Amino acid sequence: MSGSRDDYTVLVAEDDQASRTATRLFLQRFGYRVGEAQDGPGTLREASLGHYDLVVLDLGLPGLDGEEVLARLRRDSALPVIVLTGRAEETERVRLLDLGADDYIVKPCSLAELEARIRAVMRRGQVAPSSNRIEHAGLVIDRTAHRVELDGAVVDLTPKEFDLLSFLASAPDQVFTREELLEHVWGSTQEWQDPATVTEHVRRLRLKMEVDPASPRWLHTVRGVGYRFADLGSQAPAEAEASTGGSPD
Repeated sequence: MSGSRDDYTVLVAEDDQASRTATRLFLQRFGYRVGEAQDGPGTLREASLGHYDLVVLDLGLPGLDGEEVLARLRRDSALPVIVLTGRAEETERVRLLDLGADDYIVKPCSLAELEARIRAVMRRGQVAPSSNRIEHAGLVIDRTAHRVELDGAVVDLTPKEFDLLSFLASAPDQVFTREELLEHVWGSTQEWQDPATVTEHVRRLRLKMEVDPASPRWLHTVRGVGYRFADLGSQAPAEAEASTGGSPD
C-alpha cells in the first residue's frame, strides 16, 4: 500500500444502486479504483479476492447483515473497514469499533467526508510499527499474531483495544492526549469522533488487564493531559483515574 490514491482499490458495499453508483463515481474522480457489492455474501466474495485496500460497508445489506459481514471480515483478515450506520448514539459507535470497524460514518453523510475518512484510515495503515513484538515484564504484545499475553495468559481484546494498547506500549512513558490517540489509533479527529471513545477503550483495557483498575499498573492517566503506558508494578500511581474511566481533567 502506497500513498497515492491511484494505488488504492476500495470496495463499496451498499444495497442501494443509486447511492453505490454515486459513491463509485465520486471516488473515481479522486483516482481510486472502485469495486461494488450489493449484498452481504457478495461483499465477502469480493473481499476474499484480495484486490481491495479498504471496504466501505453499509450495515443494512440484504442476504447477510453488515455486522455479520464485519465479524467475518475481522475473523479472516485485517482489511480496513469504514462502516456506514444510521445510528448516532455513542454506545452504537463504541460497539461498532469494538466489533473491528476502523472508522464509522453516520448517515446521511457527504461523499467529501467519506473520502477524507478513507484517506485518514489509509494514512494510519502506512505507519510501520517500530517492532512486531513488544515485551514489558510479563506482558507480551505480538503484532504479527495480533495476540496479547499477560503473565502467560492470553488477554482477549477487540481489534481496537489491541491497536490502542500496542500503540501506547510502543512508546512507554510518553503521554498522549485523547485527540492524539484518536488521530494515531482511529485515524480520526474530535470533529468527527467523540474523544470519549478513547476514554471508554482505556476503561475496558483496564478491566481486562489490571488487577485493580482503580490503581492501574500499565495504563495511567495524566490529569488534564491524557494517557501513558508504564509498568509501575505493584506501586499505585498517584495520577490513576477512577475505575469508572473518567476523562483526563
